[in-house]
Amino acid sequence: MRNILALIGAAVVAFLAVGWYLGWYQVSRTSSPGGKQAISVDLNSDKISNDVKKAGEQGAEIVDQLRDKSKSQPNQETGPATNFFTPTPAEKDKGSSGGWRPFSDK
Repeated sequence: MRNILALIGAAVVAFLAVGWYLGWYQVSRTSSPGGKQAISVDLNSDKISNDVKKAGEQGAEIVDQLRDKSKSQPNQETGPATNFFTPTPAEKDKGSSGGWRPFSDK
């Protein structure tokens, strides 16, 4: 339960920080002649909706780029050790035993 509350708190703090940085709202303090102070928050809902729409479009573009990249390289294995245990195409043509040879067969 504590972890969920911590996650919600972190999300609220992140939203407030991003909103402040992007100018989604402004907080101002005014004082009256009687010594009372008032805090007002002005939300810029048009900017919020435009920024969210732009972020959604950019996210869709990134997903499309990733899809196109995966379609252009369907059989491409990635990573530093992908061919460590598999034979190379030249070894497959020779009929070797999976790329492993005894030391005596030089």
